[in-house]
Amino acid sequence: MLLKIILLSLFACSAYALPAALREGNTRFLARSLGSACYTMDSVQRGLPCNPAAAAKEKKARFDGDIFLGSNVEYLKEAESLLSDQATPEALASFLSRRETVEGELSIEASFQASTWGISFEPYRLVAVTTFTNPSLPMIDLVIAEEQSVKAQIASYVHDNFYAGVQARYTHVKFLGQYFSIAEAFSAQSDETFATETQELLYLEPGLLFSWEEKPWQPQISAVLAQWGVTSRKTEEYPIQPEGLLGASIKPLVPLGLLELGVQLQINSETENARDAFRLGLAYHLGILQTVFSASENDHTAAFLLTLEQCTTGLSYWTQGSDRGVFVQLGVTL
Repeated sequence: MLLKIILLSLFACSAYALPAALREGNTRFLARSLGSACYTMDSVQRGLPCNPAAAAKEKKARFDGDIFLGSNVEYLKEAESLLSDQATPEALASFLSRRETVEGELSIEASFQASTWGISFEPYRLVAVTTFTNPSLPMIDLVIAEEQSVKAQIASYVHDNFYAGVQARYTHVKFLGQYFSIAEAFSAQSDETFATETQELLYLEPGLLFSWEEKPWQPQISAVLAQWGVTSRKTEEYPIQPEGLLGASIKPLVPLGLLELGVQLQINSETENARDAFRLGLAYHLGILQTVFSASENDHTAAFLLTLEQCTTGLSYWTQGSDRGVFVQLGVTL
């Protein structure tokens, strides 16, 4: 028993950082379907472009409203009650009964895109990640966060085929992040285990784009410095970790529809080797249907987006090792 108490005290620490892909401020459908490839590929449009320089290519104004929801709704309900300190013992037991890595996400976003500028408001986003480790002494790595964000982009044509832009992004987050045992979750000190924190983050993210739209295959080369900014306090869950993104895309001529292929190089503090840095993306648009595939060394995604007049609906299937997730998108464009 003494050994167990010592081990628990050693393991009790803050949770790991929320994965970089979940800390990016891109429109959630783009982030889940194309991943980092959205910084270079532009044939799939929802919300503001991932690369702010692409705003200078917009020809007409557009308003997008989007709801993005993971299929594990019950998990999200339990996570939200835990974050708001309203979880019953039954709900807590149900939440901790899962013995696999689980991700859940809910987002509501509205954006307006005009020529050379755009603004987006995300009044509510809930994201939760649970990871179980050490089967002999079950430990839980948990991050639950509720965010409100606003971002603005401004871009300009510079010269020839060269565009430049910058995105300012502000996020207020309330979160809990802990690494704890099942016993701790139901102990008298559980209030400390599930104590919440708040954090303010301000990012300034510049982007460059070379686009040869007059060429048959419309090649593009993009470069973005993302997640560069300042924070009200230092935390492990929401660190300031800048990342560099360099990518290229082409639109090969096909008999029907529009095909786009892209490759993206993404380097940040989580990059362990060259293979981790690359991501491939494919998007095909025919009539009212768009299909998307993207893959990296660690994860794979398949998605579709169906547009009927001003309404859109989409489905994204994501897999990483033994972890899987299905996400639904509902939107309107005016």
